Amino acid sequence: MKQIIAALLLCLISAGFAAAAPPSYNDLAKLPVIRFGEPVPADKDYILLFSAGQTVTIAVSIEGSLFDKTANTELMVTPARDIMVYRDWASLDGRKWIPRGELIKSDVFVKIPGYNHPNPGILKVRMDLAGAK
Repeated sequence: MKQIIAALLLCLISAGFAAAAPPSYNDLAKLPVIRFGEPVPADKDYILLFSAGQTVTIAVSIEGSLFDKTANTELMVTPARDIMVYRDWASLDGRKWIPRGELIKSDVFVKIPGYNHPNPGILKVRMDLAGAK
């Protein structure tokens, strides 16, 4: 029984290392590059490209049973440089791929109006490239 458990743990650990390995340049070079906003292929892998200066729309909504009237809006942002995304990986040049969360640092700040904050609510989303100031 101990050998079975040890073999299972070894397989799980190996799978974790395989999942942590970045995709190879040669494998990714074969994939189509789809610009954000274009139709994506339904039946195969692709690389999603967010081009520098291209508008990216982000939908924002505030809703729930607390409200008689809800709010929806779309915000437009533009990336400062090209960013490519493949599954959980991201790249600035298409050659070096790192985990998306290591390249793009994201933070969301929410302050709800209330007793301790009797002012308009705040929703702030910050996204930075790792190493950028």
